[in-house]
Amino acid sequence: MLNDHAAYMGTKAGTDHVVRCVAHEFGKEGIRANSISPGLTESPMTEQAMSVPGLHEAFVAGYPLGRIGTSDDIAAAAVWLASDECFMSGENLQVNGGLTLRRNPTNDDIAASVAKASGAA
Repeated sequence: MLNDHAAYMGTKAGTDHVVRCVAHEFGKEGIRANSISPGLTESPMTEQAMSVPGLHEAFVAGYPLGRIGTSDDIAAAAVWLASDECFMSGENLQVNGGLTLRRNPTNDDIAASVAKASGAA
């Protein structure tokens, strides 16, 4: 459960730079290119992990908006990015309830929260 996410984070950063290059290259043709970086999102993919006692609380505590995002939150951002009202290109839209204003919980934060929820702390 507690993994090093360096490869995942590096891939996301690389994708952001590709988006910037595409936006620059094709902007003259009226093509916009942007990306979305969702925070932890309630979904079938995260359901099992979020059922671990204390894990949900460990993440929610770091979100300034006080909740985990939903697929509707991400979809609304995607619809706006695809709309003609969006005058933005080459950018990464952080749809994460303000999480990047702070930091993701560390492995120690998560372990302590899980231990507390299981009565081990």
